[in-house]
Amino acid sequence: MIALAKTLGYHGCQVRDHPTWLLNPGAEKDRFERITPSNKDIYRGVLNDSEIKPVEIGATWYPSIYGPGDAKRKTFILHFHGGAFVVGDGRQKDLGYGASLITSHTDAWVLGITYRLSSNPGGRFPAALQDVVTAYQSLLDRGIPASSIVMSGDSAGANMVIAFLRYLTENPDVLPKPRAALLWCAWLNPGRSMRPHSCSGNRNYSTDIIHDAFTEWGVTTYAPHPIDPADPYVSPRDHPFKCEGIPMWMQFGELEILADDVVKFAEGMRSIEGNDVEIHEDKGVPHDIFLVGNFLGFKEEAGKMAAAMGEWLKTKL
Repeated sequence: MIALAKTLGYHGCQVRDHPTWLLNPGAEKDRFERITPSNKDIYRGVLNDSEIKPVEIGATWYPSIYGPGDAKRKTFILHFHGGAFVVGDGRQKDLGYGASLITSHTDAWVLGITYRLSSNPGGRFPAALQDVVTAYQSLLDRGIPASSIVMSGDSAGANMVIAFLRYLTENPDVLPKPRAALLWCAWLNPGRSMRPHSCSGNRNYSTDIIHDAFTEWGVTTYAPHPIDPADPYVSPRDHPFKCEGIPMWMQFGELEILADDVVKFAEGMRSIEGNDVEIHEDKGVPHDIFLVGNFLGFKEEAGKMAAAMGEWLKTKL
């Protein structure tokens, strides 16, 4: 399945379709909602772009539509999907499996965000990061305390969550801190994808689903000139920062291309006093079994991974 997934992904990159940006309910029906940008002064600094402005985004609730009266679920996990910034969304077809892993091992609501993709016009950086801020503020506007919100992202989505945490530390008066962060197979060095054979030259290339065409498509559209793809907001691997008060759970697969990057970044974050970083390695698995473990044949491993996350999260709530 690894070879098949890589081949399918490669051919998809040759076409480079522009995914349709849909904000209608669709198959999700009442579980889907639209989120409008906040009129508060929360889009500062790197988010204050002369061309890219906050827009309405989509979101899907898991396991069912959110009900404020539900006493069982008191934690809210705000999740941002992977896909190299260019494919995917937060709906059932794409995120349903990953969301089920979370809801099966926590007593939490999951809100999967359909953010702007860089494969579409107007989707370059900082569009997706603006969407993270919009989604986070929407939960606060419901009266949900930041202490009940856990940020979560897989692959490129984890990159976005890390950028959000950096934004909070650089702008401490803008938004309150979330309770914790779940980072699944974080893509931490997109800037490296500008180099030839950035994936095919990796020791884990034969055991992973990622390939050069996919990551190159992602970084060249997410951070086109004059944006520096090595900027800490885009490629945080070599730029650890103080993130006191937000525990981070960093997962990766032993056989994935991004394994060494995750370890390097996590250790760098751990070296800063006050940071709380847990590293979780899943043996014998490729990239992002959170999102596609069912397709790749790693359902058992994904279940164990999610169980470990659930146990860790209990200690932080």
